[in-house]
Formats: sequence, structure tokens, C-alpha cells
Amino acid sequence: MAGRPPAIVTICSHSALQILAGARREGLGAIGIVDRRREAFYSIGLGKIVDRLIVVDSFKEVCQRSFWDRVQSVAGGDIVVVPHGSFVEYVGPECFRELDAPILGSRELVEVEASQVRKMRFLAEAGIPTPKTYALEEVLEMGLKDGLYIVKLSGAKGGRGYFLARNRREVVEGVERLRRQGLLREGVEVVVQEYLVGVPMYVHYFYSRVRERLELFGLDIRYESNVDGLRRLPPAYTAGVEPSFTVVGNIPVVARESLLPKFYEYGLKFVKAAQRLLRDGIVGPFSLEGVVNDRLEYIVFEFSGRIVAGTNVYAWHGSPLTVLWWSEPMDMGRRIALEVREAWEQGILDKILS
Repeated sequence: MAGRPPAIVTICSHSALQILAGARREGLGAIGIVDRRREAFYSIGLGKIVDRLIVVDSFKEVCQRSFWDRVQSVAGGDIVVVPHGSFVEYVGPECFRELDAPILGSRELVEVEASQVRKMRFLAEAGIPTPKTYALEEVLEMGLKDGLYIVKLSGAKGGRGYFLARNRREVVEGVERLRRQGLLREGVEVVVQEYLVGVPMYVHYFYSRVRERLELFGLDIRYESNVDGLRRLPPAYTAGVEPSFTVVGNIPVVARESLLPKFYEYGLKFVKAAQRLLRDGIVGPFSLEGVVNDRLEYIVFEFSGRIVAGTNVYAWHGSPLTVLWWSEPMDMGRRIALEVREAWEQGILDKILS
């Protein structure tokens, strides 16, 4: 260990507030990259949460090699970029793969997450139960048994553009509707997935390479528009209204204790699969996203290979589950910064970066 510790850098969106606040709490620098249209809000945190803001007209600017020279100059030393969902959606997997900056965690895992097909294949390789999932091309060529399905787009869209369908015809009509609305661009994958009835539970994890352990962190439920709003209305008023699944917020949830060993088992399976299948393995936060049915089975329909916005529900006060690992509740932003600080102190920072 020599010199000053690295500064945490992230895009001001998604879960940036807790990431940058966590960096400050652990004695690291905190630099935010902010869209000019959001500068007024994030500048409020200057001196409290954020050391410096770098203002951009588009997040695509981070794809330029010269941009990171500018960040390095502002930081005055080493940096660590912490990715979240906005990197997947606004920066894009191709740019993210070639980003000229050290990144916490696995670039490849975030790249896998950006593809619905690769994502579901990865979960199957891990031995984690998943719903039946079909590529759009399969449905168009082979048809689809009548049932209830959810049609999903690739990327970290927070459910935007997802829709329900009962057969091949409704899938085709829905896809054409998305194209007309401009939500389905060329190259975006579409999958058709069996719709699972149960309670959605999004489980947060942190895998530490410094301490070589998996930490079960917390859980949340997504609050989605307009499907959650429709529940407040009598059926007579919802006839003909198409449900949508755009995430607008997150709700903390405490799972019954008997489910926790199963959640932990699946987290371990995920970590082992990443270590086996990916060049960079895994380090840091990730999430399994699924449904608990009435037989108390947990079936996973997606994953996120980085911090999820659902961890915002525990920002600053911490998740109760983290007392298993720490003598106090810990939030994910601070946990990320702690991993970076401990790796730097031990001279193994390169072990957690890609």
C-alpha cells in the first residue's frame, strides 16, 4: 500500500447515490459522471456525497479513450469504476467491454446479462431452476403452446416494453407494436418466457475476493407500472387495459427464514458457475431475480451481474441480513467501497478489477 487510495467513479443514475456515499464513508474519493440535464440534483451532494462531478451531454462520452484521461486528472490518482444498470442500458455492452478504465467485477458477466438468451443459458449451466424460455425465432418457426407468457427485451430496461401473451399470435402482435413504438430496435433480443405465478423476490448478494466468501445481503420487490396500479382498481375498470411492467420503485421485503438457506445455495451455485465459465469469474454485488411459489420453490427468471437498484432500500441504514457478516447492518454502496479499500490496503487491487 502506497500513496492515496483509489477514487470510486460511477454514472449518476440507478444506485449512484449509495455507491458514492459509501466511498466517502470508507475514506475513498467519490466522482460522479452526470448528464447535464440532471446536474442540478446531483450537485446538491457536493461535499457530502460527491467530491467532484464530471458533466457530460451523453453517457456515450465514457466510450472515448480521452474521457478517462480527464477522469484520471480530476481524481488525481487511481480510480475504480463501479458499474450498475445504466452502464448496461445507456453505455451498452460493446462499449462497456472496451471501456478504458479499471472496473470492479467482471466485464464479461455484465455482458452476459445484457443478452436475455445468454443470461438464461448461464442460469441453466449453474443448475438454478428457471422457467421455460424461448427465443423469439423459435416461437415464430415452431409455434407456441397456449398458456401465459411474458415477452422480454434484452438490456437493463427495468421492465420497459415487457408484455403478456397467451399464444403465438399475441406474441407477434406485441412485437410489431413495440417496433412501431420504437422500443424494439435492430439487434435487440426478444425472449418469450413462461409466466410464473407467485411472489417475486429479488435476492441481493456480494461475493468478496478479499475475504473469499459469499454474503447474502438482502431482498426487495419491484414496484411496477401499471401492473401494480391495476391491482387497486375493481375488475370492471381494468377490462381492456394492457398491463405493463416498467419498474418505478423498490420495496424492502423480509423473507421467511426457511427460505434463506435455499437463497444462499443458489447464490453459491451462481458464483461457482461464474468461476467455471467466465474469464474474470465474479467479484462484488449481483442479484438473482425470481418467484417463490406456493410450494416454497424459488424459480429464477433473471439475474443482474452488478449492483441492483433494489439495494437502494437499505442505503445508509443497511440490511438486517448483513449482521450475519458484520457487527452492524451494512449497505451495498459501503460494502463495495470496503472491498476496494481492503484490496488496496493489502496490495491486491488488481484481484478485484477487470
